Amino acid sequence: MDIYQDLEDYFSANPVSFFKLFAKKNDWEVVGDASDSTAFYAEGIWRQYLYCFHWTESDQQLRITCEYDLRLPKKRSNSLYRTLNLANEKCGEGFFTYCDEQKVIIFHSKFKGSDALEINALRSKDIISSITNIMDDLYPVFQLISWGKENPDMAIKLAGNHVSGFI
Repeated sequence: MDIYQDLEDYFSANPVSFFKLFAKKNDWEVVGDASDSTAFYAEGIWRQYLYCFHWTESDQQLRITCEYDLRLPKKRSNSLYRTLNLANEKCGEGFFTYCDEQKVIIFHSKFKGSDALEINALRSKDIISSITNIMDDLYPVFQLISWGKENPDMAIKLAGNHVSGFI
């Protein structure tokens, strides 16, 4: 066994390949595919989410985004931003942003170094499942804030009481 070859194989691993395989296995629509990145739609409870995975070899970093469209009435933007801040305070797996120009909510996460290099088929499934659960838990919250009259603190509390356990 050649330890140098093993180390080279380890450090040249590209975790994006596991997410590509998982998407194909689930027959999810792949909308972007390159050697160091992939993008596909995955089903959640409320809707489909667009996942994007990008591997940066030089930094040994896997960047993940998960997004969906959210048309926000102008008068509700302050409430949405307050809700995003509250969600970000409670979510240790990543953070949310809202892009007003594209009208999308985006969840950002990343894995770096050995955390990224040790992603395998089982862990890729767990990562997608975990992020999808976060998105599903907060989807109704963002809808209440955008189209209802709920205040951000109460909306986040509703997510915290949800069965699947956000926060």
